Amino acid sequence: MREQQGKHGKRAAGRRPSALSRYWAQHRAWVAGLSRGQRIRYRLFQALVAVCAVIVALFLALRAWITLPQVPDYTGQTGQEGQEDGPLVFDGAQLPEVARTGRRDGVYTFLVAGLDQVSSSTDTMLLVTYDTKEKTVNAISLLRDTMINTSRPRGAQKRLNTVYNVSRGSRDLPEAERVKNGMTGLKQEVSKLTGIYPDFYVLVEWEAIGELVDAIGGVWFEVPFDMDYDDDTPGQELHIHQQAGYRLLSGRDAMEVIRFRKGGGVSLGDAGRTEIQRDFLAATLKQCMKPEILLKIPTLAEIFAQNVSTDLTVGNIIAFAQLAIGMDVEQDVKFVSMPYYNLPLYDGAALVAPSQDELLEVLNDGLNPYKAPIQASDLQLMYRNSDGSYGVTNATLLDSSMARPPVVEPEEPEEPEEPEQPEQPQEPGIPGDPVDPGTGAGSGTGDGPGTDVDPGTGDDSGTGAGPGTDVDPGTGGDPVDPGDSGEPGGPVIGDDPVIADDPVIAGDPVNPGTGEELGTGDVAGVFPELGGLTAGELPAA
Repeated sequence: MREQQGKHGKRAAGRRPSALSRYWAQHRAWVAGLSRGQRIRYRLFQALVAVCAVIVALFLALRAWITLPQVPDYTGQTGQEGQEDGPLVFDGAQLPEVARTGRRDGVYTFLVAGLDQVSSSTDTMLLVTYDTKEKTVNAISLLRDTMINTSRPRGAQKRLNTVYNVSRGSRDLPEAERVKNGMTGLKQEVSKLTGIYPDFYVLVEWEAIGELVDAIGGVWFEVPFDMDYDDDTPGQELHIHQQAGYRLLSGRDAMEVIRFRKGGGVSLGDAGRTEIQRDFLAATLKQCMKPEILLKIPTLAEIFAQNVSTDLTVGNIIAFAQLAIGMDVEQDVKFVSMPYYNLPLYDGAALVAPSQDELLEVLNDGLNPYKAPIQASDLQLMYRNSDGSYGVTNATLLDSSMARPPVVEPEEPEEPEEPEQPEQPQEPGIPGDPVDPGTGAGSGTGDGPGTDVDPGTGDDSGTGAGPGTDVDPGTGGDPVDPGDSGEPGGPVIGDDPVIADDPVIAGDPVNPGTGEELGTGDVAGVFPELGGLTAGELPAA
């Protein structure tokens, strides 16, 4: 035992110290030889070196953290069955064939959507392309009322802005997963409309816009007209009062401007409202590209964390922001609206459809991230036929009922209203008109004396023949009762006096039994036995 310890002791005593041990021994001896002031300066120097080392380490870490994201390259991707000619898919979504041609270097695409908290629908949707090499930003605003190819039957369910809410999935899922599901479904629908499958999404709650505007010190914006609207509906309680003109908008002002749709005699509709939102976002982006915005990044990052859902990291956002500093917004940033045309009301819903040729021109003018141009074969657009049926380009219509012309029930013809008969004024009897025997009333024809009289009624025929016109035998004109001549002016029948101004015309035969003139002027033709006697020669009855 002692022999072993002796051997170990000799081995330990004979071991030479390491170079590091000798260095530290020499260093301590050197420090011990310094004066007090020299030792203080030395300790400060050591602290400075340590701080610099930490800064370098943080810088290297930030460089790894603040970095541009990777985008997928579909040029070598196979289809669902492992075949090169199979359908191109990404995140479960089938992509347009133009994606096979490859990506332009340094070009990124984003789907930016504003979330309406009341309806859980996407109120505003922008497809943005950022070319970091050319330092350009191009964006197209997609109308919320765009008709999409869906099996959901109701007209309101065929709007683009419903896709996010429908695609979210079960309420039992975590909210982050539901957001991802909803935005993935919306990205798929946008790729059908534009041929571009967005790389990343940014879902913004509208309240964040107001906070963002306040954080950057307000936004100068031209309010196009006076905006006045009040809605006290529970859950809405929206009040908008903004004056027209170019002025600095606060966060509250900004929220009112971008939410305005109608009021005060103004009705914007979806397209008009989207245009104002697009112009305001462009003005906000211009403000965010000023160099001094870098000092406000911590505040902006906090607003994003609370109000924005995205599949980008904070490092990605900062990397994009750094590249955007100094860009000329007037020259390098362009916002356009989706070309469209209005469709007739479908199941009571107002819808629009993209104009294909104009849309392709816009897409290939800065928005296309692929190497080859986007073609009509890359789009799936709804359209309406002349017979009222609907179809979709490059796809199968999911709602088969839309392929049939609408059934129009014939309208029952309305019964014409009978015209009101105007009241006929009673014409007074004109002297010389025949008189109704028994009443003494004139016939109202005004044809004058000697007009034909309807036998048995006393009505004249309206011929206006004048004096000497034949009279129907048996009735004549003014009958005379030979047995009653007590009334002045001539005999009467009953209580009706005979007008004295109606004399018997000389030469007209008179019925000897009644005293009525026959009006023929030929007595012999009626009473041959009287020969050629005149009225004055007739014997008394």
